This record gives sequence, structure tokens and C-alpha cells, in this order.
Amino acid sequence: MSDRQTTNVPDADHGLTGVAMSLEAIERRVQTRFPSLATDIAFGELTVHATPDTLVDLLGYCRDDAQLSCEMLADLSGVHWPAGEHIIDRQPSTTGWPEYRVSRERGVVEVLYVLRSMTRNHWFRVSVGTDDEQPRLPSVVDIYPTANFHEREVYDFFGVEFDGHPDLTRILMPDDWVGHPHRKDYPLGGVDIPYKNDKYIPPPDERKLREVIR
Repeated sequence: MSDRQTTNVPDADHGLTGVAMSLEAIERRVQTRFPSLATDIAFGELTVHATPDTLVDLLGYCRDDAQLSCEMLADLSGVHWPAGEHIIDRQPSTTGWPEYRVSRERGVVEVLYVLRSMTRNHWFRVSVGTDDEQPRLPSVVDIYPTANFHEREVYDFFGVEFDGHPDLTRILMPDDWVGHPHRKDYPLGGVDIPYKNDKYIPPPDERKLREVIR
């Protein structure tokens, strides 16, 4: 018998007390409790489209329901969809995406909540939108305490006010920073930052490449 101490590596099912539900089963379970909410399954992922007034009840149900058992808020992030018509150029050299148009009558900040079951090993996302002129959603810190920092980041970068948050302050940008840098209407570049040799980086549409890289 070797004197070398062996290390027990947990197998893939270590810690699981239940069987993962299929996306279709999760979809049916959620819609049984919230029949008015839209859902879609695409590219092997499930999205539940909540509304601001159903968000707290939905996330609480997903956490407490014995079948869904989503004990963990794995991620909370945002994306800004501004109003108007926008043309996305074709990008063959990077993503390969073709040109497409996006048209919206009103701007929306979409906030995404990724819920995961640690005991059953399934996950899905909840999507909720709020008007980008006065973005406001209820806080879910009482359901998922880790949302405290996530909500502060979305507030910092997108300006979403989370009602009921215990300390809704900036988390990455300085307290006196003006604006929310991840919004599409935030200016690109042109921020007065002391670069080497007192170089000022202008906005992209005003840049001359050779001047910037020298």
C-alpha cells in the first residue's frame, strides 16, 4: 500500500439532491403560477419575461418552490436599448453578423437575472424592462442578498433606481461622476483624463488615428 495520501475528487453529482428539470418543464412550472408572463426557449436557454410588478413574487417563487429550487442569483446585469431606429453595420471581420435594423418607439433598460439551482443543477434567466427616461425597479435584496452589489452596479452603469435597496450608491465610478457609462446615449471618449504627455483622447468620430497612437 502506498504511503502517498490520496485525494478524493467529488464526482459530477456531488451535492445534488434532486434531478435537473428540463427547460420545458421549468417553463410549464413558471407559467402555471404566472400564466400572464411570456417565455421563450432559444439556443438551449430559457428566458422568462417578467414585469416590474411581478418581479419580486416571481423570484421569490423560483427560490422557494421545491421543484425549481433556485437558491442562487448567479448574475444580475443590464443592457440599454435606446429609442429610435438604429442600423447595425455588417461585421464580417469580427463577429460575422450581417447588417440589421433595430427600431423602438421608447427606450428601455433591460435587467437580466440569472437564477440557478445548486441542488438540482438547472438554470434560466428572468428578463424585465423599465423605461430608460426614469428607470425604476423593485429591489430583490430581501430575496437574494447578493443582489445588493449587483443592483448597485446596474444603478452605477445604467441609472436604474432599485426601490427598497438598503444603500443604493455607486460601486465602481466615483460618487460625483455624471452620467451612467453603459448607456448607449453616454458619450464615447472625450473624457478629460491625464494621459502621458498631457494627451487628450477625443471622441471616436473626431479622432485621427495617427495622432492618437503617437
